[in-house]
Amino acid sequence: MAGFHVHVYMLNEHFSQEHADANHNGQESENNKLLDWEDEMVLRGEVKFQHEEAKSTYVIRGEKNNRSFEIPLPMMRIFSFEENNVLSAQIACSESLYHSHEMTDSKLELTLKGEPYANPIPGIYIASNEFPKELIVSD
Repeated sequence: MAGFHVHVYMLNEHFSQEHADANHNGQESENNKLLDWEDEMVLRGEVKFQHEEAKSTYVIRGEKNNRSFEIPLPMMRIFSFEENNVLSAQIACSESLYHSHEMTDSKLELTLKGEPYANPIPGIYIASNEFPKELIVSD
Protein backbone atom coordinates (compact mmCIF):
# COMPACT_ATOMS: atom_id res chain seq x y z
CA MET A 1 0.00 0.00 0.00
CA ALA A 2 1.72 3.15 -1.22
CA GLY A 3 1.37 6.42 0.60
CA PHE A 4 0.91 7.31 4.24
CA HIS A 5 -2.41 6.29 5.81
CA VAL A 6 -4.21 8.57 8.26
CA HIS A 7 -7.11 7.32 10.36
CA VAL A 8 -9.01 9.81 12.51
CA TYR A 9 -11.49 8.63 15.14
CA MET A 10 -14.06 10.71 17.07
CA LEU A 11 -14.90 9.30 20.49
CA ASN A 12 -18.58 9.12 21.42
CA GLU A 13 -18.95 11.46 24.39
CA HIS A 14 -21.91 9.35 25.58
CA PHE A 15 -20.05 6.01 25.59
CA SER A 16 -20.29 4.34 28.99
CA GLN A 17 -17.48 1.96 29.91
CA GLU A 18 -19.44 1.05 33.05
CA HIS A 19 -22.39 -0.08 30.92
CA ALA A 20 -20.06 -1.98 28.59
CA ASP A 21 -18.37 -3.70 31.55
CA ALA A 22 -21.66 -4.61 33.23
CA ASN A 23 -23.53 -5.79 30.14
CA HIS A 24 -21.17 -6.60 27.26
CA ASN A 25 -17.91 -7.96 28.70
CA GLY A 26 -16.34 -4.50 28.44
CA GLN A 27 -17.11 -4.14 24.74
CA GLU A 28 -19.18 -1.51 22.96
CA SER A 29 -22.68 -2.46 21.86
CA GLU A 30 -25.26 -1.26 19.33
CA ASN A 31 -26.66 1.32 21.76
CA ASN A 32 -23.32 2.14 23.40
CA LYS A 33 -20.81 2.86 20.61
CA LEU A 34 -17.25 3.87 21.48
CA LEU A 35 -16.81 5.98 18.32
CA ASP A 36 -19.11 8.49 16.65
CA TRP A 37 -17.24 8.21 13.36
CA GLU A 38 -13.93 7.45 11.71
CA ASP A 39 -12.26 9.05 8.74
CA GLU A 40 -9.54 7.66 6.50
CA MET A 41 -7.17 9.50 4.19
CA VAL A 42 -4.16 8.46 2.17
CA LEU A 43 -1.31 10.89 1.60
CA ARG A 44 -0.09 9.75 -1.83
CA GLY A 45 3.52 9.42 -2.90
CA GLU A 46 6.69 8.78 -0.92
CA VAL A 47 5.36 10.71 2.07
CA LYS A 48 7.15 10.44 5.42
CA PHE A 49 6.23 11.76 8.83
CA GLN A 50 8.37 14.80 9.60
CA HIS A 51 7.39 16.01 13.08
CA GLU A 52 4.61 16.69 15.59
CA GLU A 53 4.03 20.03 17.23
CA ALA A 54 1.88 20.45 20.34
CA LYS A 55 0.31 23.78 21.31
CA SER A 56 1.39 25.26 17.99
CA THR A 57 -0.17 27.65 15.49
CA TYR A 58 -1.76 26.34 12.31
CA VAL A 59 -2.44 28.89 9.58
CA ILE A 60 -5.67 28.28 7.68
CA ARG A 61 -5.52 29.73 4.18
CA GLY A 62 -8.23 30.17 1.61
CA GLU A 63 -10.41 32.57 -0.27
CA LYS A 64 -13.65 34.25 0.82
CA ASN A 65 -15.58 36.78 -1.25
CA ASN A 66 -12.83 36.67 -3.90
CA ARG A 67 -10.21 37.72 -1.33
CA SER A 68 -7.38 35.56 -0.04
CA PHE A 69 -7.02 35.14 3.70
CA GLU A 70 -4.60 33.67 6.22
CA ILE A 71 -5.80 33.18 9.78
CA PRO A 72 -3.53 31.84 12.52
CA LEU A 73 -5.17 29.27 14.79
CA PRO A 74 -3.34 28.94 18.13
CA MET A 75 -3.31 25.87 20.38
CA MET A 76 -3.31 23.30 17.60
CA ARG A 77 -1.63 19.88 17.44
CA ILE A 78 0.03 19.56 14.03
CA PHE A 79 1.43 16.47 12.32
CA SER A 80 3.65 17.45 9.39
CA PHE A 81 4.62 15.19 6.48
CA GLU A 82 7.22 15.64 3.79
CA GLU A 83 8.05 14.21 0.40
CA ASN A 84 11.57 14.62 -0.97
CA ASN A 85 12.46 16.85 2.03
CA VAL A 86 9.62 19.30 1.23
CA LEU A 87 6.54 19.85 3.41
CA SER A 88 3.71 18.09 1.56
CA ALA A 89 0.83 17.80 4.04
CA GLN A 90 -0.35 18.61 7.53
CA ILE A 91 -2.97 16.99 9.73
CA ALA A 92 -4.07 19.26 12.58
CA CYS A 93 -6.58 19.43 15.40
CA SER A 94 -7.37 21.80 18.24
CA GLU A 95 -5.56 20.80 21.42
CA SER A 96 -8.97 20.76 23.14
CA LEU A 97 -10.09 18.02 20.70
CA TYR A 98 -6.91 15.96 20.91
CA HIS A 99 -7.20 12.69 22.86
CA SER A 100 -4.31 10.49 21.67
CA HIS A 101 -2.44 9.18 18.67
CA GLU A 102 -0.37 6.23 17.51
CA MET A 103 2.21 6.42 14.77
CA THR A 104 4.00 3.83 12.65
CA ASP A 105 6.23 4.25 9.59
CA SER A 106 3.17 4.23 7.32
CA LYS A 107 0.15 5.14 9.46
CA LEU A 108 -1.14 7.80 11.85
CA GLU A 109 -4.11 6.94 14.05
CA LEU A 110 -5.48 10.10 15.65
CA THR A 111 -8.26 9.97 18.25
CA LEU A 112 -10.31 13.08 19.01
CA LYS A 113 -12.55 13.81 21.98
CA GLY A 114 -16.28 13.79 21.28
CA GLU A 115 -16.89 17.54 21.20
CA PRO A 116 -18.42 19.92 18.65
CA TYR A 117 -15.95 20.68 15.87
CA ALA A 118 -15.59 21.97 12.33
CA ASN A 119 -13.72 20.21 9.52
CA PRO A 120 -13.24 22.98 6.91
CA ILE A 121 -10.45 21.16 5.06
CA PRO A 122 -9.80 17.39 4.95
CA GLY A 123 -7.47 16.55 7.83
CA ILE A 124 -8.09 19.78 9.78
CA TYR A 125 -10.32 19.56 12.88
CA ILE A 126 -11.11 22.76 14.78
CA ALA A 127 -13.10 22.91 18.02
CA SER A 128 -16.33 24.80 17.32
CA ASN A 129 -15.67 27.40 20.02
CA GLU A 130 -12.22 28.09 18.47
CA PHE A 131 -13.36 28.38 14.84
CA PRO A 132 -12.45 31.79 13.35
CA LYS A 133 -15.47 34.08 13.62
CA GLU A 134 -14.57 35.80 10.33
CA LEU A 135 -15.14 32.54 8.47
CA ILE A 136 -18.59 31.85 9.87
CA VAL A 137 -21.23 32.45 7.22
CA SER A 138 -24.29 34.26 8.54
CA ASP A 139 -27.64 34.68 6.84
